[in-house]
Amino acid sequence: MNEPHCEKEQQIATPLRSGLCPPELHAHARQCPVCSEIMRVAEFLREEAKLADHELNALPDASLLWRKAQALAREQALAKATLPIRLVRACAYIVTAFAGPWLAFESFQATTRTPTLRIEHSSMLERIWTSAMPAMNDTLLVFWIVGTVLTIGLSSWYMLREE
Repeated sequence: MNEPHCEKEQQIATPLRSGLCPPELHAHARQCPVCSEIMRVAEFLREEAKLADHELNALPDASLLWRKAQALAREQALAKATLPIRLVRACAYIVTAFAGPWLAFESFQATTRTPTLRIEHSSMLERIWTSAMPAMNDTLLVFWIVGTVLTIGLSSWYMLREE
């Protein structure tokens, strides 16, 4: 099958891109089926370009978009940087919630179990430490040391890992 072809095809296509077509080429394009198709497509594309220009004018300023993107990036970086602080704070709240009542209970038991202690001259921590059973003191000390070492190790690992 032969494709329809016109020798004035290129002569019509070039001025139609700019929208300025000479009258004699315009008259030829009305009679020639190939050139009339080129003319319809060029008009359609020109109308679409006008819509695109209108849409481009409705876009917000690029500097505003850039500033918003930079602010969002800073916010995300800040959230990532403060994550360890927020995790440690949450752990501290949990430890306080469990250790506070336990410490209050132990101090109450220490004052009721051993009234013969020199309460007026010893500190609260010393009273609690000396009043509890010696085996429990050693166990608590080991737990505190292991917990401290684990906490330091995990926090160091988290801070030094690369992402």
